[in-house]
Amino acid sequence: MNKSPSAQVLQEAAEWLVRLEGEVGAAERNAFRDWLDADPEHLQAIERLQGSMAALRDLPGEPARAVLDSLARRRAARQPIKALALAALLLLPIGLALQQFPPSYLLADIRTGSGQWSTRQLPDGSRISLDGSTAVDLQFDGQRRTVRLVQGEIRLDVAKDATRPLLVLTEHGSVRALGTRFVVEQLPDSSWVAMIESTTEVDSAGKRVVVQAGQAVRFDAAGPGALQSIDAAGIEQAWEQHQLLVRDQPLDQVLERLARNHRGYLMYDPKDLELLRVTAVLPADDSQRALRLLARSLPIRIEHYPPLITRVSLERP
Repeated sequence: MNKSPSAQVLQEAAEWLVRLEGEVGAAERNAFRDWLDADPEHLQAIERLQGSMAALRDLPGEPARAVLDSLARRRAARQPIKALALAALLLLPIGLALQQFPPSYLLADIRTGSGQWSTRQLPDGSRISLDGSTAVDLQFDGQRRTVRLVQGEIRLDVAKDATRPLLVLTEHGSVRALGTRFVVEQLPDSSWVAMIESTTEVDSAGKRVVVQAGQAVRFDAAGPGALQSIDAAGIEQAWEQHQLLVRDQPLDQVLERLARNHRGYLMYDPKDLELLRVTAVLPADDSQRALRLLARSLPIRIEHYPPLITRVSLERP
């Protein structure tokens, strides 16, 4: 059984369908042919989107009608980007749902939806807070205390237990704590831990580093990076006020974090935006306002395709 195209490939396919709409030169056609030949997944994505666009015209209910109405208005106004191929992503309800909320999320012991924050007590008396679109699995017994971060970001206030250290597992390593308060976030390419109180030990790719209060470290498949100084009180306050505290972070990672609490599909090309660096305090519970704030200081364009798509792209000179 063939694997469904990834979100990145679907996005590239949608962009190609937009570029190929209208008059196209030989160079553009050859480039498209090369892209198709580069990976069988590319053809699957094109066929998936083309089938979805056909289904759009026959879909009777909302939000499909709203999408079509919006596209008609945009075409009448001769908008420079034709949104049909992009809006086709809306018509992959199963594919997009599984990309944003995979089975591991749906089957998790604790999870939150987009724009939803939650705090609860764990079996050992520890307290865990979950950001939006976050999920964890728990394993607590007489020998161990384990929290597996499936996706998203958590804040932990760990109850002391001299015989059972609490382990937070991510795709990129583990965080070991006895009694402390810290934040752990998992992004596609790396994980991040920020210490608010006490210390933890991060183990990644066979390398270990101790993280003290007021420090943070990012870790990935290569192991932990360099320790960084942080404003621990500021991070705690940001959690309480549903803010996103960003310090010299690539824009694509900032958008990945904002997407957890974004209503709809936030579309962007990570490679286009990764060189833009961001230092800011953004409202995590109002992603549209956060995007407007980013657009004031960065060369980016924000486009809306109601009801569910927002596209962020690099402003070309």
